[in-house]
Amino acid sequence: MVVETGGGTRRIRTIHDLGVLLVEDDDFTRKLISRLLHDIRVRVVFEAADGVQALDILRKSGEDVDLAICDLEMPRMGGLDLLHALRTATGNPLADLPVLVLTGHREADVVKRAIAYGISGYLVKPVSKADLMKRLTFAMQKRQ
Repeated sequence: MVVETGGGTRRIRTIHDLGVLLVEDDDFTRKLISRLLHDIRVRVVFEAADGVQALDILRKSGEDVDLAICDLEMPRMGGLDLLHALRTATGNPLADLPVLVLTGHREADVVKRAIAYGISGYLVKPVSKADLMKRLTFAMQKRQ
C-alpha cells in the first residue's frame, strides 16, 4: 500500500514485512506461536527463551527486528525486566521497539506495570491466529 504524504509517497508495511522477536520460556508455547507467525507469513522470526537471550539477539540482529512478543514470567530475565532494559538504556536505538506482552496473567497490577513501559498490546495465552494478526496489525498502525 502506498500513501501520499506532504513530500511524496511512502510504503506502508504489512505483516509480511515484519521481523518478529518471540521471547517465551515454554518450548511448546514458543513453537506454537512461532508456527502461527510462520503461518501468517511474517518475514522472519527470532526465538529466545528468556530476556537475556532476547537482548543478545537484539544486539546482533536488532536492525532486523520490527516488533517483539514477550512473555512476562521467565527464568533469568523476565518480560518486565526486559522491557525495563529496552526502555531505559541510554542511547538504545531500540528503546521504542513495539512490544506485545504475552502472558497468562489477567491481574490488573501486572497489566498496569506492563503498560507503564509503553507496550503496544497484550496477548493472553492461549493465543489464536486471529488475535495475533489483530494485535500485530494494531501495533504496526500505532507505530506509523
